[in-house]
Amino acid sequence: MRRSRGVRVLGGVLAVLGGLVLASPAAITSAENDERERPEPFTIVVLPDTQKYTVSDELAQSLNAQTQWIVDTREQLNTKFVIQVGDLVDSWPDVHQWERASRAMAILDDAGVPSSVLPGNHDLDVTTGESSTYDEYFPPSRYADATWNSATVSYGGYLGQDQFGRDGIDRQNKDNYSLLTVGDTKLLLLSLEYETPEYALEWAQRVIDAHPDRTVILAVHGLITTGGARSTATERTDVTPVTEVDLWRDFISQNCSIAMVVNGHWAVGDAGEARRSDLNACGRPVPQILSNYQGRANGGDGWLRYYTVDPAAGTVDAHTYSPTLQQYEKDDDGRFTLPLDLTPTDDRVLLRGGSDWKVWNELGAWPRGWKSATFDDEDWQTGAAPLGWGKGVQTPIDLGPPPENRARAMLFRQTVELKDVEELSTVTVSTRADDGVAVWVNGTLIGTSHLASKKPTSETFADLGRSTDNATDDPVTFTVPRGLLHDGENVVAASVHVNYLGTNSSTFDLVMTGRRSSADGD
Repeated sequence: MRRSRGVRVLGGVLAVLGGLVLASPAAITSAENDERERPEPFTIVVLPDTQKYTVSDELAQSLNAQTQWIVDTREQLNTKFVIQVGDLVDSWPDVHQWERASRAMAILDDAGVPSSVLPGNHDLDVTTGESSTYDEYFPPSRYADATWNSATVSYGGYLGQDQFGRDGIDRQNKDNYSLLTVGDTKLLLLSLEYETPEYALEWAQRVIDAHPDRTVILAVHGLITTGGARSTATERTDVTPVTEVDLWRDFISQNCSIAMVVNGHWAVGDAGEARRSDLNACGRPVPQILSNYQGRANGGDGWLRYYTVDPAAGTVDAHTYSPTLQQYEKDDDGRFTLPLDLTPTDDRVLLRGGSDWKVWNELGAWPRGWKSATFDDEDWQTGAAPLGWGKGVQTPIDLGPPPENRARAMLFRQTVELKDVEELSTVTVSTRADDGVAVWVNGTLIGTSHLASKKPTSETFADLGRSTDNATDDPVTFTVPRGLLHDGENVVAASVHVNYLGTNSSTFDLVMTGRRSSADGD
């Protein structure tokens, strides 16, 4: 239908007269309010391992170029903070290397750009855990007395000042945190030393617990490798080893306020980028991202990573740039967008990720009645999630190779003891299953995803290949119908289906959370 050129909307938003569109005062005010209310995107820069730049004055020019570029683009990118992820130097006893690192970071200090550092394995003695040079060049006072401290960003403290109870050890600035507020987004930027010992994790837990209204971005030296896996190897001999696997399982995944983790350390030649995402205990995906360019030419060719966070969209855009080469990386390893939820949560965790599950993984028809509460699963295997095969699996349960030995689906059962169910207005189940999944609660199917049939059987294939290591694959989430759960024992059952028998991975983990009725009105 053709519209008239002259349209008047009485009491409304627009007047169109003779082709000229005029916004009413009410519309202008509304638009201005929308603009004011929309949270502004902001940037956090991650400086990868700088160790190879500090070995000479010539190579140090790349590090100087990095920090100067951060200063020069601060307004353009709306940069709020800079995180350095360890291995500031190549040899911790060499004061010349520390002087070069310190001068480069002073470019940020002098311009009032907030930043943090942490020690990697090259920054301390791995047999004693000490580093007098790190303490001299990057002490707490450098950050506590920095000019950038303000009402919106500040150095929070360090392990050794007895801030939240007795610390029992003084690590100076080797473990530290800062506070950043951007609009309504409140962040806690936590930096922990290499192969984070138990004393540092205990301190970090106290810091997190003291800031329940803040979402955490965690920086560590090592967490995921270039292959996206977590290592079980350790190097330090002064403390009881805490592996990267331990760090995720016992600390990161159990703190639902940790929204993202960045790390360096791992590099194999030119390869120094990886990412993965796993569900934490509350069912939220946590991106874990490696960036480290020390294996590339000229100590790393100046490559750095910056993340532009859009709180309104719930996303983070990753960009990889070299100020010395004056170019961006354009492949998927260097330029990508991830979902990122920075809102604090008080959801009640009903079933944690990484829990033990009963498992049935055999060829042939499924056991009769396996989804019901009365089914006897005593003879089923038990294992901790994630289960299956491929990267990041805690309990391997593969029947292959060869692929012909595999079933099209694995079955999982879990009994959950609940109380005060009536206080919950919404209960959701989130799973990081690949490739396809179906979930039942107390024998009732609550949802399927990527299955060729909505009534899955042992013959059902998934209709799409997914990877739980791909951070862009959002978790599959189903809402549990009200009245389906009850106080006492409840049974959650799931079938996880491959999209073809030769697939490289098939994994499963599941989280169930509930929102209290009062939270919906907040």
